[in-house]
Amino acid sequence: MTGRSAARAGRYLLTFVLVVVAVAAIYPLLFTVVSSLKTQGGFAQDPLGLPTSITLGNYVEAFNRMNMPRLLLNSLIATFGGLVLSVLAALLAAYAVTKLRFRGGKLVFLLIIVTLTIPSQAIIYPLYQTVLDLGMSGQYQGLILAFAAFGLPLGTYQLAGYFQQVPDELIEAARVDGAGHFTILFRLLTPIAAPALSALGIFNFVWMWNDLLLPLVIMGGSDRKTLMVGVSLLTGQYDVSVPLVSAGLIVALLPVLIIYLVFQRQLVSGALAGSGK
Repeated sequence: MTGRSAARAGRYLLTFVLVVVAVAAIYPLLFTVVSSLKTQGGFAQDPLGLPTSITLGNYVEAFNRMNMPRLLLNSLIATFGGLVLSVLAALLAAYAVTKLRFRGGKLVFLLIIVTLTIPSQAIIYPLYQTVLDLGMSGQYQGLILAFAAFGLPLGTYQLAGYFQQVPDELIEAARVDGAGHFTILFRLLTPIAAPALSALGIFNFVWMWNDLLLPLVIMGGSDRKTLMVGVSLLTGQYDVSVPLVSAGLIVALLPVLIIYLVFQRQLVSGALAGSGK
């Protein structure tokens, strides 16, 4: 096989792999959309096929059963509250472990990174007990603090990579000119880390909006449960209406899709810039 033939075969193989990956990624979404347009009887007859007749009744029923406006408001409050607090905490933590010289700084940074390896399920009971002891069970504050805590390690890791690239001489020059810690952080370092902040913000929004475990445990049966918890409650104890649940999922995923489509350039640029650090 000549070099040109080998290169062509490699391109074909790569194209095939990419197509398989794309289909595997897109098919669940297409299945959910198609299922949401079927009646329960139509889905039972042909789960994988196209609907013989399109109905929007599942969306109407999901909207009414879930109290959609209230759940949407709850999700917005919890997601944006957790997003802002987690990014702010990550900024402060990254600045502290990279630009403040204190004993044990490297150990603190290492401990923060190690928490990335701990699954949320492993500490969900201590977390719930802490929220309960603080009197925040069923409250927005409890979920916002939990979101911020789980978002802190990755945010600190990403931002620290940017802050470490800034020469200490530049920081010292700013201090000589009278700049304090907050001035250095928010006027000097934050603009440098803008690509990472954009990617981090989008990533945190997506996982906080889609998360089911934390809202389910912390909010419980209160009227402040999030949209994803509302979707999970569409399932019955003994039966599941897949078209109804699919309609609820599509409605819940729309904000995420919109955010991604609007800010996908910032997400890609932030990820690429971070990979070069």
